[in-house]
Amino acid sequence: MLRVALRPYFLGLLALMVVATLVCGLLATWQWDRAHRAMSSQAAGAQELGDIRDVVDIGGAITNEIVGDIVTATGRFDADQQIIVPGRSIDGQDAVIIVAALHVPLEDGTDALLPVARGWVEADTVTGPDGELDPALAPPVPDGEVEISGRLEASESAAGGIEDGVAGEIATPLLVNVWGSPMYSGYLADVDPIDGLNPMPEAQSAFSKGLNWQNIGYSMQWVLFGAFFLYLWWRSVRSVYLDELEDQRAAMQNSLESSDTTADSDTDTDTATAAATAPPSPASSTTSSSASSSSASSSSSMSSSTAASSQAAPASDKDV
Repeated sequence: MLRVALRPYFLGLLALMVVATLVCGLLATWQWDRAHRAMSSQAAGAQELGDIRDVVDIGGAITNEIVGDIVTATGRFDADQQIIVPGRSIDGQDAVIIVAALHVPLEDGTDALLPVARGWVEADTVTGPDGELDPALAPPVPDGEVEISGRLEASESAAGGIEDGVAGEIATPLLVNVWGSPMYSGYLADVDPIDGLNPMPEAQSAFSKGLNWQNIGYSMQWVLFGAFFLYLWWRSVRSVYLDELEDQRAAMQNSLESSDTTADSDTDTDTATAAATAPPSPASSTTSSSASSSSASSSSSMSSSTAASSQAAPASDKDV
């Protein structure tokens, strides 16, 4: 099989597969590095990153390298831009999260909206006499300019909508449709709330918990892809080698069958020639002798009869 592998075609194919394997190895290393840095960051605890305007761009992704770290934001709340997010279980209680839009001033004089999870309250606190949730019962937003310090979290997945100030998720794709833009893609979880609100717990989203293992899984997949390229080359070489070996075996078998047929023909010819040139057998000689004797006896008898007839003829003439 080495003879087949060293052919120019398969050497070129091997070079291509090696390049593909190296690319897969680089991608696997990149994914592993991402997972390692994220786990190292989580092990080190939350980091103080400073002002949010220096940490992430408006609309920029909240990556796993910075998610959960502490940032600060300065701006003003709008009393008309506050919603409640029910259906959460915090410390064993039926909790409702209060989310408001903080207007963060930018260098160009415009404002960017930053969703802020101000804290949470028990569901009974915002439940009206009719048993329905009422966003108007939530603690109002503070007046004037405020500075908020909290964990930077990624947006939750948008599975529902916002109706009458009640949302199912803290999802910026939904909030931007209600509050407008520009808006940061994540939200700020207040760790030191006011107005009787409870501090936000650390987010337990699939993003923050499962992304590291996802990156590790991607890394393993790239390693398998690289190994598959080399296996594909080996399989190609082996397939060609086995095909050629089978052809050689078939050719040898056909050659042997032709040789056997020729040998059988020669044997039949020799047998016929020997039969034609063999001397007669004793039985045949005896038969020939008997035939000769019988023929001679017949000739003698015929001669005797002729002689007798010749002698009898004159006697007949005499009698007459």
